[in-house]
Amino acid sequence: MHRTGHEEVHPGSPWLWTILAGAVVVALATWWIRPQSLSCGTASPAATVITLPAATAPSSVTPQQIQTQEWQPAPEQGEARFYAFSQNAACSLPDLPLDGYYVGVPTGQYDGSAPCGSYVDIDGPLGSVRAQIVDRCPGCDPGQYNLSRSAFEAIANTADGVAAIRVSHVRDPDPAPELFYRVQQSSSPSWIGILFSGTGNPIAQVFLRPDASGDYRPLRRGDDNYWSISGLGSGPFAAEVTDIYGHAAFVSGITIEPGQVRRTGIHLYEIPADPPVTPPPPAAQAAMTTVAAAPSACKP
Repeated sequence: MHRTGHEEVHPGSPWLWTILAGAVVVALATWWIRPQSLSCGTASPAATVITLPAATAPSSVTPQQIQTQEWQPAPEQGEARFYAFSQNAACSLPDLPLDGYYVGVPTGQYDGSAPCGSYVDIDGPLGSVRAQIVDRCPGCDPGQYNLSRSAFEAIANTADGVAAIRVSHVRDPDPAPELFYRVQQSSSPSWIGILFSGTGNPIAQVFLRPDASGDYRPLRRGDDNYWSISGLGSGPFAAEVTDIYGHAAFVSGITIEPGQVRRTGIHLYEIPADPPVTPPPPAAQAAMTTVAAAPSACKP
């Protein structure tokens, strides 16, 4: 059979177009589900915050204040002997035990019984002792002291007979003794003599007045350590007793009962109590807190 130039040309096979269409669909699907590149903000690093306790302003008050020492008489160098002590001592103090620690002072220092009943600390070659001034030593030169045997034995060897000493007058001996008094034997409504002791310190002055009312009147001190006044009446009386450091005590209800020792329950001074020790407050602990910033949201 012969072909002419007008023969009809047929398109390609249908299966080829099907393959091309499928490839296009696969390519579109692949592009659509491809992995996305996420855009995330960079999170701030974790922050650590340390909270310190509030600063406390320094205080001028310490937990325990050191008390200021009051003036004390300066120590003196001297010489001690001992003697046989008896109840008939110049200061007329009642009921003194014979084996107590006592000292007799030179006449110039005795000064009309001015130091009677006060105390001295005595340092010697073998030790120290606190002794009460209860007597006068007429034969002693300035700086020489007569000690009771018990007092001398506490500071030196009695075989030596004499000892070099250092004497310190005691202010406000601790514990504070109890104030007591005794009315002199010859007292009456027209004249009264009264002895005060248990003061710890040397007495500076005694005043007396009727217990009900009236002005205090000063008494005169005698060499026997009694204070006296005339014309005050039959009592009862009130007394004001002061020492050389300015302490004062008031005693009421004094009656004329010669020879009787009356204890008052009063102290001429008070020994201050040690202030309590306040522990410092516990130190506040520093608080540490870690704060982490939240991550930013990621965007495709």
